[in-house]
This record gives sequence, C-alpha cells and structure tokens, in this order.
Amino acid sequence: MKLTLEEIKSLAFGIVETSVEQDGVEFYRMSANLSKHLVSYKPEYGIRADAQASIRLDFETDSDFFAFAYDNVQTTSSRNWYYFSLLINGEEVALIGEDNPTERCGKYQINLPEGNKRITLFFPNLFRARIQSIELSDGCYFKRAETKHCFVFYGDSITHGYDARSAANSYVNRIARATNAEIFNLGIGGAVFDPKMIDEVGDYNADAVFVAYGTNDWAHRENMCLLVKYCEEFFKKLTSIFKNISIYVILPIWRANCQDEKPTGTFHEVKEKITEVAKQYDNAKIIDLFDDIPHDVSLYSDGLHPNDDGFAYYAQGVLNKIKA
Repeated sequence: MKLTLEEIKSLAFGIVETSVEQDGVEFYRMSANLSKHLVSYKPEYGIRADAQASIRLDFETDSDFFAFAYDNVQTTSSRNWYYFSLLINGEEVALIGEDNPTERCGKYQINLPEGNKRITLFFPNLFRARIQSIELSDGCYFKRAETKHCFVFYGDSITHGYDARSAANSYVNRIARATNAEIFNLGIGGAVFDPKMIDEVGDYNADAVFVAYGTNDWAHRENMCLLVKYCEEFFKKLTSIFKNISIYVILPIWRANCQDEKPTGTFHEVKEKITEVAKQYDNAKIIDLFDDIPHDVSLYSDGLHPNDDGFAYYAQGVLNKIKA
C-alpha cells in the first residue's frame, strides 16, 4: 500500500514546516521566517538553512517490505554527495544516494524481517530532497515512533553535519539515536556566535539546548573584543528564551591548525572566553571535548570537520559528560 502524503508527514521528526503538493512532500528544519532572516543576514546561510539536517522519518511497522521514492534533490552546501541513511531497529542497513549527483532522484526497496520493527530514515544532512512516495505491505500497521526527549542544537558546520557520509552518523544524529530524542538542528555551516542566529519565536518544547560555536569565531573574527561581544549578546538572547532548561555549551574541538595564533588570540584563549561568558548563566553547562576526540587527522575529512569515525568520539564524549 502507498501511504498518503499526509501520512508520510505524520511520521516526520525535526521539522518546523512542510510543503505538501501533488508530486510529493518536502520538509524544512527551519521556518520560512527564519530562513528569510538568515538570507538577509548572509545569503549562503539561507541556502544552507534548506538542508534537511537531522530530519527523519521514524515509525514502527509489521510490513514485509519498505520502499520509498524521492526526487528534486537540491544542493545546499559545498559538498558534492548526498545519502539517506536507513536503519532497521537502530542498525544501519543502507545508504541511498550518490556522489557527484546527476540523477537527483531515486527509488529504494528492502525486504524487512518478520514481526514488529522500527524503521528510521535520516535525510541527507547537506542536501534536500522531496519524498514522492512511501510503500508498505497491504494491510500492515504503522505508527509514529515514540521518543523520550526533544533537543535543540545551535552550531556551525560540525553541528550541521559536515562531514558525515552517513547522515545517521553526525554527532547530533548519534545523540538522537542514543537518547531516543527528536532533534531540531539549527546548525549552519560557517556560523559564529551571533544573536541573529536565534529564532525568537521557535516553540520546540525542548528538554535541553546545545550550543556549539567558536571554531569559526577563532578563525575569522577581527579581534577578541568583538568575539566576546557577540558571544555575550548570543547567550543573553538565548537564555531569555530558554529560561528553565539546561543549555549545554560545547567548546570548540581540536582542529589541525589550533596551535596557530589568530587576531582573536590562541585557540585555548577563545575557549576560556566562551566559558567565562557562558558561566554567567546558571542553566549553562560547559562540555569540553578537546581531549575526548583523538588528535588524529584520520578522524577528520580536512583537519577541521570530523568524519563518521570522528563523530563517534564526539557524540560519545557529549553523552558521557551529560551523564556525569
């Protein structure tokens, strides 16, 4: 049986807006208002806002098979590959997509084990696509998966998902999987501490908020005074919105050139300043992962962005510190 577009919509997580048309359904992780705001701030931010980072379909079913079709694949980043990640009962079974995309559409079908199972389809972190159809066995049942938590993530390209080949393996999505959480991923490649990055009207009903900026601030801000100014304004605005929940502040992680000195100072001086600002707020909790991820370039795509293996260390470090 083929699910209706409204039924497909009902199975989606991490979305704030949806476009349902005759040819399919498209999901958005940011509101149109926020996207327009980001375009006016920096045009490239608006393009990256259309990426479907941390959006997923997640449901239980007793179907004998799962099939889906997609089209209208759009580039929203500098990367030239996209992949959906398909999981059955939490185990990844397939990557669906292509390098150097030319077709920009596709179909996939897989037979499922007997009995009830949980199907999770993570959308590409760095592209966007339209779902044309979802098909299951005639007469089967399906229902939206139950989640235990809701987290909101603010951050730069690393939070956005650069450079996990499998969408499910970004640190944000790994945390979603480990905690059974719905994620609203507001990460934008290239972003820095700035109150303009905050959606004042977002009603996420979040249990916690994660903030992971700083590496671009160190590399690109004109000086430390400006860095601190924007950092202070960001946390002042953020804490006025999320008043009674934990805000986990993830400090910049190791990068291959972190021994350099920039106009903002040393990498560790920037980490210290971010810590000083955040600690002014009672609900802010500092997470320092500098020694949790081995300082090994093989865990990075380019010395800056973790790859799938690097993100495994990143996510586990965050989870360990939250538990502690």
